[in-house]
Amino acid sequence: MFHHLCRTLLLAAALLFGFQPVGREATAQTPLRIAAIVNQDVITLQDLLERLDLVLLASGAENSEEARARLGPQVLRTYIDETLKLQEARRLGITISDRELQQALAGVASRNGMTLDALLALLKQRGIGPDTLERQIRAELAWARVIARQIRPKVVVSEEQITLALATREERGTEEVLLSEILLPIYRPEQEPQVLEDARRIIEAVRSGADFGALARQVSVAASAGARGDLGWVTVSSLNDNLRPIIERLEVGVPSEPVRTANGIEIFLVRDRRTGSTAGTADDLVELAQLVLPLRGDATEEETRRAVREAEAVRPRLRTCGDVTTIAREIGAPASGPLGWMTLAELPPQFASEVAKLPVGAVTPPLRGPLGIHLLVLCNRGGAEGERQRVRLELEREQVQRLANRYLRDLRKSAYIEIRLR
Repeated sequence: MFHHLCRTLLLAAALLFGFQPVGREATAQTPLRIAAIVNQDVITLQDLLERLDLVLLASGAENSEEARARLGPQVLRTYIDETLKLQEARRLGITISDRELQQALAGVASRNGMTLDALLALLKQRGIGPDTLERQIRAELAWARVIARQIRPKVVVSEEQITLALATREERGTEEVLLSEILLPIYRPEQEPQVLEDARRIIEAVRSGADFGALARQVSVAASAGARGDLGWVTVSSLNDNLRPIIERLEVGVPSEPVRTANGIEIFLVRDRRTGSTAGTADDLVELAQLVLPLRGDATEEETRRAVREAEAVRPRLRTCGDVTTIAREIGAPASGPLGWMTLAELPPQFASEVAKLPVGAVTPPLRGPLGIHLLVLCNRGGAEGERQRVRLELEREQVQRLANRYLRDLRKSAYIEIRLR
């Protein structure tokens, strides 16, 4: 049975996020109060309060009653969706090992310029248990595997589609925007007014100083959420006819008004623009493979040096991209393999600067990354084939997003969801 969430989400938000008491004292009094039931799983009031604290911390928003009221409804909605994703992963027998989780947490810490220990200490200082972040990361990893298994095999992009997209871009010009997005889903038509209101509250938070990328990571259901909503450089001419004029008029650094798309309600942010000679060149497109010598997030300096030495020893054997799979199997490096085509902007800055120097067939020096010590092999660069592959990736991403949203919507429809905050 599916309970109508528009009215109840608004009511729950008022009760949970808008009225006093909202501090730690209130949480301590009722730590196990049930906030919602999602099929067989229970979401407690403390779960939601700690997640809201995490969202406020990550986004840099002021921890005020007004900010909590703005973001509270979407935090509740996101937590419910996250629960459904974890349930579906369990149904499919998909698990995330503790080692994978720790590597991902170390990556989050690294992207924020700190060690994992420092990040966990910061959370503790703010009264946020480590389980709050761990659950979120575990859900992201599990859902990515669900999509890889259930959705990606169904995605097909024909050569005709690629040719048509390239021809359309040539006609309309080469202006590109560095684009970010936040996607809020609409599961039932009657929910649209409430989701629009949620989107406006998020926009208010951004205009009040909250970080767009951090909010995207916390509340967006788009595939880009794990990358802070970053879509990279997007050719304006590749956008659909309804979205193109909105993005063309959008000022750099100013969030858009809510936009109704086939995926739901979206908010866009143009972070930069480039045209003509300043637009991306064919050399920005690279095909890569990587060999990763895994390290725990809390690896010691000696363990790190040992992994670097091992990488240096194996590096001369990486003469082609095909060697990566063979050597990874030999030394036990499961996170290794082809990365496919991508732009330099999609790589971490320290990786991009090293790859940009490489001739085709060469290997980077050992690089410290979120999974351990990385060796990147440049398989191919730019050219007409690279451009076709980039368009293929963009078209595939659109299909994956559309099918993933439909998948989650169907999980919602078939779920028993009860809001207990009354």
